[in-house]
Amino acid sequence: MRFLMVVAIWIVIVGGLWNYISHRDAKRELIVAATPIDLTIEGQYTLEITPTFSTEQDPFALKTSDNTASSFEVKLNGNALDMNVLEFQRGETIRKAKVGGVLTGHNEIYVNASPPLSENTLEHGIRVKFYQDNTLIVDRTVWADQGALVSGTISFNHSQTEEASHDH
Repeated sequence: MRFLMVVAIWIVIVGGLWNYISHRDAKRELIVAATPIDLTIEGQYTLEITPTFSTEQDPFALKTSDNTASSFEVKLNGNALDMNVLEFQRGETIRKAKVGGVLTGHNEIYVNASPPLSENTLEHGIRVKFYQDNTLIVDRTVWADQGALVSGTISFNHSQTEEASHDH
């Protein structure tokens, strides 16, 4: 009698669990993936970068065979921008015309540069200017303490309504 009771309990519990697992996916609602909306804004954008120091390779940067450590890095919304310059020079303004990837709403410009070790007692900065059709949108400076990498993110909001108001 006990053996029949164990078999009956086993069939009820394991059978019920198997029935639940086999039918639970069929009862879920089908989730349709949202189609991404293109939020890029058309226009002529220019980026100007002016450092207060000459850049050099960071001696503490991780160097692998796949990655050659650069003395500076500039990104717009996570996409690397090629500035077509090997090194920044003190006070020299580097212009990058026809910058793409500006989004409606929140945008970020990330800069990272390595100052010379010989100037580790000085504070360094990088001035970043961002223009749309010769109209200044962003003018900020990223500063670093003595001997530190000059690294920071500049956030700004840009919308098509602002773009339309500049056309008047």
